[in-house]
Amino acid sequence: MKLKLLNALKNAVISAPLNFEFGGLPFKFTAKIKLVPESELKTLTETQGASDGEIVRELLVGWDDFIDDGKDVPFDKSTLEELLVYSGLTARLSVECINAQYRITEKN
Repeated sequence: MKLKLLNALKNAVISAPLNFEFGGLPFKFTAKIKLVPESELKTLTETQGASDGEIVRELLVGWDDFIDDGKDVPFDKSTLEELLVYSGLTARLSVECINAQYRITEKN
């Protein structure tokens, strides 16, 4: 790869602030989403036809400031699986994992 700047993207993680309501309950945290090349995203979404849950399991690699009952909830796969029991939450997280791949942050 000629552009060294792009080499750093191989390990990039996107911070995506989320703030939504589901079932009358607030969900507010910063999702940590793995940045993947377009070819990998296309394989995941089109070629494999991955489900929303599979997309989230592959791309959501952490979170910050997830508060439940006044306590910080550390990211781990078992807690993620608890969230993915509800299809509405799974779909919302999947959409964010995909959208984050296209989000560009402008600098002043």
